[in-house]
Amino acid sequence: MDRKDDDRNAYTYNPELLHVPVTESNARVEAAMAAHRVSFVHRLFPNEEERVVRAHELNQINSGFEFRRRALQMAVETKLQAMEEMCNHILVTGKSEIRRQRQEFFADQRLRLQVSMNDCADRFNQDLERRLGELERYKNPYLREREEQRLLTVVDQLHAMLTQLAEDFLSIIQEGVHR
Repeated sequence: MDRKDDDRNAYTYNPELLHVPVTESNARVEAAMAAHRVSFVHRLFPNEEERVVRAHELNQINSGFEFRRRALQMAVETKLQAMEEMCNHILVTGKSEIRRQRQEFFADQRLRLQVSMNDCADRFNQDLERRLGELERYKNPYLREREEQRLLTVVDQLHAMLTQLAEDFLSIIQEGVHR
């Protein structure tokens, strides 16, 4: 066995090799504490070397804080952008479904309105045909002519009203339900 290995051996360990007298140890501790102990006056008025060291320490701390602030700002902006994109995706898909449902609803309502108007016009036309056929029973030509004019005016009014109803329905759809 080599001598170096023998010194490290736990069985041949010599504590006196590492033993430092207590007084010498105390002196070293006191010297270290004195080196770090700074007087009040010395803190208020540091020498040039200490001012440069403190300035560099302050710059290093400030740059560390600035780096952390920028890193946090970038992380927050990234998360906000991800949330915004997620919300936009949800809005786009949700709005397209709502638009589809709205278009189906209005198409169905338009069809119902058209069927109802056609039924109304058919009933009106049947009644009008019957009434025009009954004009023959009027013996007075003036009365017959006035009744015929009145019936023809009512036909024009009914068709104008049906057209206006359809236009009003489209106007309601186009102006009031965009959002």
